[in-house]
Amino acid sequence: MIAVVAVLGAVTACSSSGGAGPTGGTSSGASNGPVTLEFWSFYTGSEADYVNKWVNDYNAAHKDVQIHHKVVSQTDYTTTLIPTALANGTAPDILYVEPATFTKYADAGALADLTPYYTDDLKKDILPAVLKSVTYNDKLLALPIELETLGLFYDKTALAAEGVTPPKTWDEMKADAKKLTNDKRFGVALPVEDTGYTLFNFWPYLWMAGGDIKKGSDGKYSIDTPQMAQALDFYGSFFQAGSSPKSLQIGPWDVGNVATGVAAMQESGSYAIKATETDYKAASIGVVPLPSPDGGKGITVAGGQKLAVNAASKHIKEAADFIFSGFGSTDLSVASGWVTQAKFAYPARQSVIDANKDIFNQGLRADFTNFYDTARPEPSYPAAVTQALQTALQDVMFGGSTGADAAKKAQATANAG
Repeated sequence: MIAVVAVLGAVTACSSSGGAGPTGGTSSGASNGPVTLEFWSFYTGSEADYVNKWVNDYNAAHKDVQIHHKVVSQTDYTTTLIPTALANGTAPDILYVEPATFTKYADAGALADLTPYYTDDLKKDILPAVLKSVTYNDKLLALPIELETLGLFYDKTALAAEGVTPPKTWDEMKADAKKLTNDKRFGVALPVEDTGYTLFNFWPYLWMAGGDIKKGSDGKYSIDTPQMAQALDFYGSFFQAGSSPKSLQIGPWDVGNVATGVAAMQESGSYAIKATETDYKAASIGVVPLPSPDGGKGITVAGGQKLAVNAASKHIKEAADFIFSGFGSTDLSVASGWVTQAKFAYPARQSVIDANKDIFNQGLRADFTNFYDTARPEPSYPAAVTQALQTALQDVMFGGSTGADAAKKAQATANAG
């Protein structure tokens, strides 16, 4: 797990009434009954079970504060439910954010300042690049709970039947996806929705093409580059060739797309490992690093969810206590269980890494650990930039655009106004 530290260290309102708390929110309203906090999650399977247990255990131990937990669709959560609820004042007290939404919500003033709830020891325990990812205008606006990386999952039986070995280069991935596509199965499943998750899956290809997005001294973002065009062309090529499905019946993160024969290969993350050992344990699934343009050392991305508090909540203190009790406490049980039992992900805290060293070298976890040192933290850009990039991906997948045309359009859109 030394590699985990090395790579990330190198990269540098819906509540009841009450009285004022330390951040301007309200604190205990015990005289009027327990405070009820709204919390929406979007997990399924073992992850959903774990969140439910966390909520139930917290409720049992806190009679003056109760968490009202509702499960919603993950795609709807980021695309419609939370943006709409924040706009009309009905958003839950506790929010999940990710790099694709963090800056957007921070810019809008939707996230409460959690700096007062961070102890010095906790700040030292969180990997430096990860702590930076939740910092906005020198304030800590969220609590990171995990780090998730991407790889290429594949059906060992399907590939063996076609005499295909897991691809190492972009050309091999395109050729293999075409060869593995037939009347009943696609060659590779890739995310297709106009969401931050699709963009999350795209970042490694941009970086492997030698590209990045930089903000110039004039405040404009550089998107229209040959490297961006190359990466967009590569991603879009699978849809244009008919090697990747244009829609998925289950989530694009669900490795069931491979297990049930929808596709022979699938880009997904370390979070899918748990399902290969439970729901899909009968399937023969392997994982390799994402292919690179020339077959050299690839790059993956380290992302993951963070917990935040709605700035409009009337109970900021109580909401902060809930999330920090689970993922910011000296009691590591919830934080450890989340990344080792509910799912497989890398922890954001060194103490959790140290407490679970052996687990990271078991089964497919060992494969992810072997290429974890190629990870770069998922970037966060203003909403105009991320939306322009998401649209660019839609354009090359379904709009018939070339990467060059999509990149040019994205730069103009992102920098408009």
